[in-house]
Amino acid sequence: MKGVLIGAAIGGALTLLDSNTRSKVKDKAVNAKDTSMNVFSEVRNNPSDVKEQMMGSFKEASSILKEAISDAQNLYQRLNDDVFSKVNEAKSNSSEAMQTVMDAKDELKEVGSKVKEAGSTAMDNPVVNSASESGTSNSSSNGAADAYATGMESKPSDTTGLGNTSNTFTVSPENQKNDNNR
Repeated sequence: MKGVLIGAAIGGALTLLDSNTRSKVKDKAVNAKDTSMNVFSEVRNNPSDVKEQMMGSFKEASSILKEAISDAQNLYQRLNDDVFSKVNEAKSNSSEAMQTVMDAKDELKEVGSKVKEAGSTAMDNPVVNSASESGTSNSSSNGAADAYATGMESKPSDTTGLGNTSNTFTVSPENQKNDNNR
């Protein structure tokens, strides 16, 4: 503590070496002395007036402070009601949107699996399988396989006079994927 006081005294002495600083410090000290002397003389001459002025100033300051506190409370309440409720509403909406997206995702998976199942069922049909293989085994026709795949035998001799209308194809029962040949 001694060092701080000694440092302050040395700093103040060095500052006062400048004539402009010395004159400003002197003027301020004189003004402070005059002001305090005026206050003391006013209190000594009219103590009740000074007391009333001070009480009025304190009451006015207290009233302004109470008003400021009330305004701050109103602002806080408005923020709670408006802003924070909107934030909570937005949070709730985003949660609902996320749930809707998740539900749609599950439903989309279900639709996809149904489409896959429908495609698989359609491809398991012996007529479709035999039609898809018609380009590769068109020339080696087998009457039993034709009857199995289409339900009737088809031979070129059945269509005499129409030219070559043979649309027969062969799919062996082992190559067909259905429950009829198991």
